[in-house]
Amino acid sequence: MAPNKGRNIFMFILGMFTFAVGYFIVTTFVLVERPSPEGIIEDWDQICFWPDEDGLYAAVSPKGCFSTTCTAPKFQAGTAIIDTQSHKIQLETRFLVAKTSRFPLPCTDNCSGGGTIQFKLDRLVPSDYEVWFRDERVGAVKVFSGRPTPRQCFENN
Repeated sequence: MAPNKGRNIFMFILGMFTFAVGYFIVTTFVLVERPSPEGIIEDWDQICFWPDEDGLYAAVSPKGCFSTTCTAPKFQAGTAIIDTQSHKIQLETRFLVAKTSRFPLPCTDNCSGGGTIQFKLDRLVPSDYEVWFRDERVGAVKVFSGRPTPRQCFENN
């Protein structure tokens, strides 16, 4: 009677382990929520620069209007490359936003639900810097010497 009980316990543990592995495989590889193409934003809406005591900062927001109550940022990544010899700031970002349901409530009428990526650009030598987003020239940022650099923003219409 005892060997049969041990065999039943072993079979139960083996069955639970098989169930756990199967659940892991299904939830990891089969039921993955893939981003829809409209949820991937690689264009910018606004780029702002402002000074702080430890350097210059930049912020990039995604193109489009995303309600804070009906969308949620799932992923944000970006790079900022500064070429001090040619006085060029190169930015690139990627946002992934997902729709969230508030049924039956309506979405809030605002546009800041897509998130923002901030970059710390350290201290720059005072000059005019060309700002580029990927291969598109956005404008020029003036970094002042001896006086505070004002907040400077660019809009993508």
